[in-house]
Amino acid sequence: MSELPRTSGRATGSARGQWWNAVTNSTAVYLMLLPPAGVLRGLAEMMTDSCDGPASCPSTRAHLAVADYGLFALLALIVLQWPVVYLVPRGRVPVTLLPGVALLVAVVAMFGIEGNT
Repeated sequence: MSELPRTSGRATGSARGQWWNAVTNSTAVYLMLLPPAGVLRGLAEMMTDSCDGPASCPSTRAHLAVADYGLFALLALIVLQWPVVYLVPRGRVPVTLLPGVALLVAVVAMFGIEGNT
């Protein structure tokens, strides 16, 4: 029988030791996308200036509220993903993608606003 090759006594990088890689990349990407999303939220608010009252643009307030909740959820998920990724190793990929889902919901809500022209 052949023997396994000897390795040095050093521990190699295990999955548990590299838990922070995915969450660091996720945090960096979504923090860079947050300022443009905020500017887009401001532009979405300015697009509704032509709405005189609640009857003229009925879905506008709902879209803006969804966009606001999506951006707040993005911030919360960026912060909360750190302990969850550390404590739940099997959920690393889904947890690091959740802020992207919140950002996508916010952007879709902002692009769904129809102004009076």
